[in-house]
Amino acid sequence: MLGVVILAALMATIGTYIDKHLVNKGISRNDYFYYMCLSMIPFSIIMIVIEILTNNFKFEFSIIPIILLLLAMFVRYKKQHAIVGCLTHLNPYESVTYMSLGIILAFIIDSILGIKQFNIITLASIILTLIGVFTLADVKLKIKSLQKDLIIRIVCEITMGYITHYILKYWSNASFIFILNLLLTIIFSKGYTFQYHKENKNILKWVFIQQTFGFCSTYLGNYLSSNSVVLSSYRKPVSIVLTILVAFVIKSNEKKPKLLDVFAVFLVAVGIGLLNITL
Repeated sequence: MLGVVILAALMATIGTYIDKHLVNKGISRNDYFYYMCLSMIPFSIIMIVIEILTNNFKFEFSIIPIILLLLAMFVRYKKQHAIVGCLTHLNPYESVTYMSLGIILAFIIDSILGIKQFNIITLASIILTLIGVFTLADVKLKIKSLQKDLIIRIVCEITMGYITHYILKYWSNASFIFILNLLLTIIFSKGYTFQYHKENKNILKWVFIQQTFGFCSTYLGNYLSSNSVVLSSYRKPVSIVLTILVAFVIKSNEKKPKLLDVFAVFLVAVGIGLLNITL
């Protein structure tokens, strides 16, 4: 099972680096959003087939999931645009580290709602994570557009988490992903002709490669969740560690992590790991 945790985290890590590659190739916010939705459709169909074969497919037509779906469409639109904005200014390991703030914020919200409880371990994990994030912070966070995109992305990550939690009471994971991405693709398909796709076939190729790793990460994550909630929760800290390790070995024009960066990422990984102990 530990091997599955590492593999799931590795798939997510590779996906993040491909996202950065797409941004470096000059993909626009609109193209990133549209192609990510389009490429998710065939993968979600595969997931539907798997759910049907395993008797896990579920779809209940009622007003509550419809409202949640409309909210999810707006959140996904904003989140995908913000990803491009973040990776325009940040390296993958910086982006993943900053996004850990979303986990801390989600835990605080759950604590306010009475779902989770504070203790010495959770307090220590929050302090370690915050120290790590602010140790990594540099002049980049003075860029107003980056600040805006980071806030939007973190808020959207948290919001989508709660939407997914409640909508899966009515729909299966695959049916939700399929309907969400299909509707967004149809709504924003204006101007995306066959000729346009042909002219951007190299970008489209990398989008599908990214979604391949993303799908594998999602599938493995669902497998872990169905067998061990504890092991599943450790995908995030493992992914944070793997992201900075890959930064040392990958050949790119990006700056290599400094010793202080490594220390900051280590603190965040430990902090998120400690938080997961209480989940």
